[in-house]
Amino acid sequence: MKTKFYIIMMLVIAGAFTSCTDDLVDLNINPNQPEVVPTANIFASATKDFTDFSRSGFNEGRLTLPWMQYWGQTAYADEDRFLYRESTAESLYTNTYLTMTDFKAILDLNTNEDTRETAAASGNNDNQIAASRIMLAYMFYDLTNFFGDVPYYSYGSDNETFQAGQLNDGVLSPVFAAQEDIYTDILKELRESADMINEGEIVFNSGDNIFNGDATKWKKFANSLILRVATTIKGVDAGAYQTAFDAAIASGVMTSNDDNASQAYDTADANSSPLWGAFLTRTDFAVAAPFIELLKGERGNFDQDPRLFQMAVPISVDIEDVKSGTAAVTMDYDDYLGVPYAFRNTNFLDRTTYSYPSSNVIKPDYREMLMEYAEVQFLISERNGFAQANYENGVTASMEKWGVPAADIATFVGNLPAANQANVLNQKYIALYMQGHQAYTEYRRTGFPDILVQVDETVALAQEQIDGLAPENRVESYVFEAGPVDPSVSDLPFRLRYPQVLQTLNGANRDAAAANLSNGDLIISKLFWDVN
Repeated sequence: MKTKFYIIMMLVIAGAFTSCTDDLVDLNINPNQPEVVPTANIFASATKDFTDFSRSGFNEGRLTLPWMQYWGQTAYADEDRFLYRESTAESLYTNTYLTMTDFKAILDLNTNEDTRETAAASGNNDNQIAASRIMLAYMFYDLTNFFGDVPYYSYGSDNETFQAGQLNDGVLSPVFAAQEDIYTDILKELRESADMINEGEIVFNSGDNIFNGDATKWKKFANSLILRVATTIKGVDAGAYQTAFDAAIASGVMTSNDDNASQAYDTADANSSPLWGAFLTRTDFAVAAPFIELLKGERGNFDQDPRLFQMAVPISVDIEDVKSGTAAVTMDYDDYLGVPYAFRNTNFLDRTTYSYPSSNVIKPDYREMLMEYAEVQFLISERNGFAQANYENGVTASMEKWGVPAADIATFVGNLPAANQANVLNQKYIALYMQGHQAYTEYRRTGFPDILVQVDETVALAQEQIDGLAPENRVESYVFEAGPVDPSVSDLPFRLRYPQVLQTLNGANRDAAAANLSNGDLIISKLFWDVN
């Protein structure tokens, strides 16, 4: 089995991702195990694997959560200053294709006449196909937004450039499909998936840790994702945006927080949420100062936001109390301070001078959010010219999700500044807390939120933080310095570089993809939809 594992890993890294050949499978048949794994089991493993790697302490905690200034690091600030790790890029890339093989296996089992009936024991065939296509669309949307052109797999397209997953056809070095084509196909896949769902049948009778087999919720999720994907290309293809968006609304999108799509986890450490694992033995992260200041009403033009008390803890609360769920949360905004963002001497700060994430986030059974009703309302607000009603609905839905009391919601929403691009998108940013990857895409697309600390900006430390520094390390302010990254950046990076291993294992196709980028395989090359 070790031989099989290493062969699969080499193929994955090369970009030739699919099931093993018949000969390789024959060599590894275990007579003590069933030859066909139930599709429900495969699906449960695949969705967990996806959120495990994409939302991990390295791939989100040290990348998009700090880049979007939701979190900052407490020991060092290298990634906060855009010096992300090569292992992060490789993990996001490689693990997407590893997980793709599981969803592709479900598609194969549900369409092969020899296994279709067996697969049906786990749920409706068409619904299993649709749910797998939706998850593939979700994963490739994330992947292409990090890198640009990538090898791509499509269930329902004969586009000859979609070569990921064609090992059995002899494709060992797949071409990188154009991002424009990937977006077009993702919208098609989501539209067809929503339309093929039979709402009268179960999706999976077990193993669906997102919607517990509810076909109607899967359909709403697909349509809601269309809103997200279509809006991303709004600036480059207004016609496709409007057509896809309006068809999704007509088909049915999320209508309340009951429709939120999130991956469930268990209280046991072995099956716990990925960020819980990041806090088991370390305290590398705290809530970043710009985000805390926004919620305190010190940045932007919003009132004090009671979501602060649900998202963070007072500076007096130790991380052990957060992890045990016994943190004493106060309702005094002065008790909350964020960790200075990208401050290179953060490790010298007293741990009692910044706020950790709350027990609503740092807990083993935290549900990793894939998409929520609040985002749907903000997307509809934008489609309607930044409409006030949907803007208020989005804020209300976000506050309700975080458990803010109804009276506090009414007061805050009643005092919201009028809807416009800045106000809607800044509130959308707050609602996307703990969804760093999507917030990063939104920032590149729109330039919002407009409250982030900028490169070369001078940042003042809070007095409590100044007082807590030893005299030899005491400063009152610092300058947010990027890097040193090459080339230098004056804003967030526009993308990640392709993993270095591709230069050896799929070099020609990687080079062709890099040549299509405006500045080559660099972090300053914009993706096709990034026209902000």
